[in-house]
Amino acid sequence: MLSVCIGIYNYDVNQLVKDLCKQADKLGIEYEILLLDDASKHDYLMKNAKLDFLPHVTYLQNYRNVGRSVIRNTLASKAKYPYLLFMDCDTKVSHPDYLKKYVDTAPTARVISGGYEYKERKPKKNYVLRWAYGRQREMVPAEVRNQQPNLSFSTFNFLIEKEIFKTVEFDETLSGYGHEDTLFGLELQEHGIIVHHIDNPLRHEVVATNEKFLKQTENAIDNLFVVYEKVKNKQQFVEGTKLLGTFQKLQRKRMVKLYLRFYSVFKSLIIKNLKSNKPNMRCFDLYKLNYICQKFSDRKI
Repeated sequence: MLSVCIGIYNYDVNQLVKDLCKQADKLGIEYEILLLDDASKHDYLMKNAKLDFLPHVTYLQNYRNVGRSVIRNTLASKAKYPYLLFMDCDTKVSHPDYLKKYVDTAPTARVISGGYEYKERKPKKNYVLRWAYGRQREMVPAEVRNQQPNLSFSTFNFLIEKEIFKTVEFDETLSGYGHEDTLFGLELQEHGIIVHHIDNPLRHEVVATNEKFLKQTENAIDNLFVVYEKVKNKQQFVEGTKLLGTFQKLQRKRMVKLYLRFYSVFKSLIIKNLKSNKPNMRCFDLYKLNYICQKFSDRKI
């Protein structure tokens, strides 16, 4: 019935896989867990390769890094069951009925998104920004996510019918971190498929340092413009994406250069805040807006 698909990069998934096996065995369903390592460091390869000996688990390796979209498409092509459950590797199953909720909901929706969860306890200072962003921006209840279901779609934790996935798949031209889920959600919408959100979160285990998360954010903004070029209704997309909408307003009012001057005055304070023990998400928004104004000031949207 269920193929669990997990792409791995520099993370030990032993506990995650064992927890999933335990829940699936208790449910008594037909299942497989497909693991595909995207050229991790040797230590992680050795730790995770042992999982191949577990019943229902298949462990595969890439010898060069191909990225998230290619990994997910490859996993789907190898899956043998009609339902695909995708999840990121740096996660923890924190609810005993996690698989049961998906299995029970599967007959009523073709794509189901479960959502995020983060620990209440703050991590070490060098990891706080990713945690704070997750707590404040990603831990959103299903009731709210269902108001804009396809724009709220995330690849972090979702179930999809294999037949639907074969129709859409992930766009492999998007590289690095960010917004492959945005494009996937919009393409589902174009095919008349509305994402159904439920409260069935996985816990995201924060592994990105503050510095790394800022770099990932910049990569995500680069990908956002790739998505913008691909969507048919560009203005609707801009209006549904807060960052692009704000950038468009600055362009129309010819205030991009003024904003860049404003940011340059406060840059050191903003960066200091983002790397502090209490990062402010408004400062994070200013950081993102500065990046988009700097890099894409000549791109009219």
